[in-house]
Amino acid sequence: MSVYKRKTSPYWHFDFVWEGRRFFGSTGCKGKREALKHEEIERAKARNGGVSRPPITLDEACGLYQDKVEELASWVDTKRTLRTLVEGLNKHDLLSAINQRDLLALVARRRVGRVNASVNREIEVWRAVWRWASKARYDVGEMPDWGALMLKVVRKDPRELSAAEETALFGEIRVDLFDFCEFALKTGWRQAEIMGLRWSDVDLGTRTATTKVKGGDVVKRPLTQDMLVIIANQKKVGPFVFTYVAARTKAEFTDKLGRKQPARKKGDHYPMTAQVLRKPWTAAKKAAEIEGFRFHDLRHTRGTRILRATGNLKAAQRALAHRSIKTTLRYAHATDDDVRDALDASESRPIPDLTNAKARKA
Repeated sequence: MSVYKRKTSPYWHFDFVWEGRRFFGSTGCKGKREALKHEEIERAKARNGGVSRPPITLDEACGLYQDKVEELASWVDTKRTLRTLVEGLNKHDLLSAINQRDLLALVARRRVGRVNASVNREIEVWRAVWRWASKARYDVGEMPDWGALMLKVVRKDPRELSAAEETALFGEIRVDLFDFCEFALKTGWRQAEIMGLRWSDVDLGTRTATTKVKGGDVVKRPLTQDMLVIIANQKKVGPFVFTYVAARTKAEFTDKLGRKQPARKKGDHYPMTAQVLRKPWTAAKKAAEIEGFRFHDLRHTRGTRILRATGNLKAAQRALAHRSIKTTLRYAHATDDDVRDALDASESRPIPDLTNAKARKA
């Protein structure tokens, strides 16, 4: 920043150049912190042709974005990302003062111990914070080059669970979590959508369920007989359909994200959470000797099976609640068996009779 203090004045002054034009004068502030804020307002005026946009700090911008997205199913993950953002930079910094180099340095730190795809998901949240503050007519300075921050990710076909793997895996899943996992495989819904399913969302008469999907949209999902049976077998102990049985008694505590977690009593049912599922899911995969398979791959498996069985992209798109058919196309990949069958089929043609041809040639 370019604020300074003159010996002949009790106030701090600013002096900077924007697009070849010099801007200078008194801030009218006796404290440096206030003077820096005033200078940023003057810079905002210069950038916006004399029209002033109010400055906003990183912490304030994250709070502004929270107001927009905290009702979404993805808020738990978004909140974690926002926390790493304000801790990785300085929450009191103005958005307009955070430059590309600052963000590049943060990306470099976030890469340690993480795959590139995970870091890219964080960058997408950062970008949303900046864009939402800009839409709210706050001064965000020069918009960062978000594309340049993104890391290269090798694209892979969605992982599909084979029939043998399915038998092995579900034979190891903890009893009180079995229905939740089976429902995920049969529906292809996202984990958060199943956890958020309430009894009031289910309409047995029309065999449908209303869920809030990624992006905040509310959609009506058709239910098969198998899905209805799973729902009907759940114990009604609260508003949520799927619950787990507490393995031990716990006192009330505050988790790492600052959320208050209620007390737990061994043997009682409580709403399903991602934290409860994580360790038993990992243990089941290890016992079944299955590698490279995430819980989200149950959704990939269902999408691939729908397309293989029907070839109907529109039906698969609706079942998975994809906004774009391009996303559904990711599941239309060919397996090794599909390729082998195609190769075999291409070889099953009659061998031409060359006897007459040889005779004519002779």
